[in-house]
Amino acid sequence: MIRRIRGHVVGYGPETIELEVAGLAYEITLPPSVAEHLAERELGAEVELYTYHFLQIDQAKGIPVLLGFETPAQRDFFEKLLDVPRFGPRGAIRSINIPVATYAKAIEIGDTKQLRSLPGVGPQKAKDIVATLQGKVGRFVDVTEVEAIRAPSGPPESDAEEQALLVLEQLGMNRQDALTAVLRLRETHPEAKTADEIVKSVFRR
Repeated sequence: MIRRIRGHVVGYGPETIELEVAGLAYEITLPPSVAEHLAERELGAEVELYTYHFLQIDQAKGIPVLLGFETPAQRDFFEKLLDVPRFGPRGAIRSINIPVATYAKAIEIGDTKQLRSLPGVGPQKAKDIVATLQGKVGRFVDVTEVEAIRAPSGPPESDAEEQALLVLEQLGMNRQDALTAVLRLRETHPEAKTADEIVKSVFRR
């Protein structure tokens, strides 16, 4: 397993970089965010990447593929994405077109709108990512910042929100947890207007 590579830049592609190492040229696929950053390097510049190596099966043939990341944390986060059902290495790496910290924060707070904006991530995939990884990628972001966003504050803004709070309390939620859920839902699902819609949306999350 190739886990790190250092070489001189000899070429670029839309999603790849080509490094020459001891007379051999390696084509390495990059996340969009990394590709954009490394595109600033001149040909001949030395680059070190942390890599993930896998065998892509194409028409009964195995094609070795090397993926590259600027830091071990980026690679570790990518490997977490592979736990999401039906999210293979190609799809996972293409989705990383924002900083890993921003991506991880969206997962931790359940921001499916942010996740849907990523390449190749539709509504169902966004839900799968949150369901699989929420609570497991906090080390990739500032914990204090995540907790601050995870627990919004403020009073109910409508009779529907107040009614929804009463229903949620009757269903066994404590007041603070119910209020946090309703306030977060206001940001992530503004289309939920009635008390019934709010309650149902809280339990669908």
